[in-house]
Amino acid sequence: MEFIQYLQHCPQGMPFYDVVGTAAAAGFSRADAPAPPGWTRTENSDWIILNAPVDRIQRQGWKIHASATPENAETVLGEVWDYCVAHRVSFKFLRSEQVLRRRNGKYGDRGSAGKFVTVYPGDDQQLEKILNELGDLLDGERGPHILSDLRWRSGPLYVRYGGFVERTIQNEFGETVHCVEDPQGRLVPDVRGPAFRPPPWAELPACLAESLAARNRGTLDDFPFRATKAFHFSNGGGVYYATDTRSGEVVVLKEARPMAGLDQEGRDAVARLERERWALDRLAGLPWIPRLIDYRIGHEHYFLAREYVEGEPLGREIARRNPLLRADRSPADFAAYTEWALNILGQVERAVEAMHGRGVVFGDLHPANILVRADDTIAFIDLEAAMEADKNLVQAMAAPGFVAPPSYTGAEVDRYGLSCIRLAVFCPMTSLLPWGADKFAQLLDVITTYFPVPPGYVEQTRRDLGPAPHWSDLVGQPADRPPLTWPAPGPAAWPELRAAIAGGILASATPDRTDRLFPGDVAQFLTPGGGVAFAHGAAGVLWALAQAGAEVPDGHVDWLVTRTRELAEARPGFYDGLYGIAYALDRLGRTGEALEVLDRATGIPLDRVPGIGLFSGLAGAGLALHHFGRDCGAVTERLVERLPAQPQGPPAPGLMHGASGAALLLLRLYEHNRDPALLAHAEAALRRDLAVMGAGSDVPAPIGAPWREPVLAMGGAGVAMVLRLLIEHYPDPELIEILDDLRRAAGDHVVTGAGLFTGRAGAMLALAGLGEPPYSPRLARQAGHLSWHAVPHGGHVAFIGEQALRLSADLATGAAGVLLALHAALDGGPGLPFLDDTCTSTQREDT
Repeated sequence: MEFIQYLQHCPQGMPFYDVVGTAAAAGFSRADAPAPPGWTRTENSDWIILNAPVDRIQRQGWKIHASATPENAETVLGEVWDYCVAHRVSFKFLRSEQVLRRRNGKYGDRGSAGKFVTVYPGDDQQLEKILNELGDLLDGERGPHILSDLRWRSGPLYVRYGGFVERTIQNEFGETVHCVEDPQGRLVPDVRGPAFRPPPWAELPACLAESLAARNRGTLDDFPFRATKAFHFSNGGGVYYATDTRSGEVVVLKEARPMAGLDQEGRDAVARLERERWALDRLAGLPWIPRLIDYRIGHEHYFLAREYVEGEPLGREIARRNPLLRADRSPADFAAYTEWALNILGQVERAVEAMHGRGVVFGDLHPANILVRADDTIAFIDLEAAMEADKNLVQAMAAPGFVAPPSYTGAEVDRYGLSCIRLAVFCPMTSLLPWGADKFAQLLDVITTYFPVPPGYVEQTRRDLGPAPHWSDLVGQPADRPPLTWPAPGPAAWPELRAAIAGGILASATPDRTDRLFPGDVAQFLTPGGGVAFAHGAAGVLWALAQAGAEVPDGHVDWLVTRTRELAEARPGFYDGLYGIAYALDRLGRTGEALEVLDRATGIPLDRVPGIGLFSGLAGAGLALHHFGRDCGAVTERLVERLPAQPQGPPAPGLMHGASGAALLLLRLYEHNRDPALLAHAEAALRRDLAVMGAGSDVPAPIGAPWREPVLAMGGAGVAMVLRLLIEHYPDPELIEILDDLRRAAGDHVVTGAGLFTGRAGAMLALAGLGEPPYSPRLARQAGHLSWHAVPHGGHVAFIGEQALRLSADLATGAAGVLLALHAALDGGPGLPFLDDTCTSTQREDT
């Protein structure tokens, strides 16, 4: 999930991810107006849809978008409403200024930004009529350019070909994709990218020919920069490597779109680019500041060219160098890294002091905005949040984990950011700081335990950081709550800890809701059936509670059965769909209902099961069928056919989405019938993942790749668990050596999250599954470090979810997964389905 999707599910004052109540926000005046007589009105969290009483509704075609700003949205909506009602044309519009600002915000989707009203013409003739007549009414109104569309004249109307009704499919990664129908009747992706690219078979209406010609004429012929590579995009514009055609110099070219990329203060990307221009000019000549080369307008967008600085972001260098994030480290490594880090920090401090001396507050200090050159000198980039030091302004934008308290103004903002960098350079988990003063103490304890920092370092960091927590009102945590008491791992402490975690999970249940029972990851709201599924929904939470020996209320299982029956759009997958729900119900003692769900899953054609993976693909389906004693030959045959093919897009090795999940199915089937071909296919699948990970190779995986860490879903921990099963039947020396490396990483590597799929809980579960005895020093250390991600909540223990913005109780990212891992590590309990012999096939007769 992208970070913006997490931000969009953070209700203020609430501790869990949830749907933000846009319907309760003040809407546009027409949002509360009743539908005209004979019309039908439907709505969702963003849109209000009004369908005219017409005989025929197109499923797809050329549609019209009207763009608007918060200042003229009421005017634009009024004109479109009156026109469409008078001419019986269906349309939809964003319900409130809050939604409009979010979709036009800096982190909004570039392909959808600017779309305020959508109008659905009945045919090409009506399209032309509406464009001419409504265009006359709206000409002169301003709005962000809609990148995915073709502009009509110079007003706020745009056109694109796409779906009129929602039709979706799952791609091979299990993602929901919006579709249109091609001439052969097949559903193909309805691409909503940041460029006007209609399907090749969609004939352009004659009325749009001049608009297309005008678009093609809109080149930057006299523009002195030629972009050679794009390396970042946001809703506000792009950042490119470019060549200055006047001098041949390589530069960085920043683009800003007017009225788009709005920040918290309502400023658009152009306002921020002008801030950066001001700061670069004011700070010219300082050795840490790139040289300003040019600033100009080109084809309605604004461009700033600055000196290209060759270097790596400080955050990337921390990930590459910090011995805390590696398994192979020694005291000498920590000493050498400390010396390097203190040198970098000294430069950052001197640079910030020099900026303040020239009256500039940087305003957005974090490791991604600092480049480290090959000679270990630094440079600052992205000065768009810069502000005048003497105006004592509050921080307008910041990265999570580096947000200054609201009371901090002017230079205090930079001092706070610098203090966070002092923490992050040694222990990159500053996103935990808002969850309480004890988190700050825990991070400092990590630093002083591992790194030989000089005297006074802790005191200086604590002084500039100031009081904490400062986000208590945002994350729903009382500012004066007592610190968490985390017991030392041991047989006597485990029952109490288990009760505290399980009690927190059960206390968070909301059986009155229909979308989810337990709060979890934002995937609950972004994937069909996410609130009931195994990874993020009720099925996985209830199953984990039962596995750990905790109470599972019958009413909660009834909720799961009822909501599964009510699913209108059900996915077949194991962790995101029906196969996993069937498995959970069976393990919860509801075999009859489980077989009902299983029959529904097997009724979905295999060509609708995406990819080969365990999470949503053929591996998960096959393992579920095997568990129920059903024939999985067709699933296995199709999986083996797909196995040699490389997936589209970036590689995704690992247990959940890679070939390792396929290997798990093949190994379990081999154990059942001893077919040597299955063992050979399993080995090939695992070697494919190991090759992508760089395991056993002199060429390591790239920095930032999630499989570098010993995590369960995409990292070495999950692969190691399947590799162990392979080695039991095929003890290859090379694979044994790789397994030893992966086991060592799972025990010694510091993982920066808590969750089962991508955090510390998964590393613990893997260690236990790889034979580490309960309460061993390595497992005890990992269990103790889980306290970094735990907070007291309602008299119980809760856990911080993905992105550290809210709490989660689900299996993949939250408390249920932590509970399962602790049970496996401290009690010798079972782990994930199919990875543990106690959770494999029942091989019973299907009745």
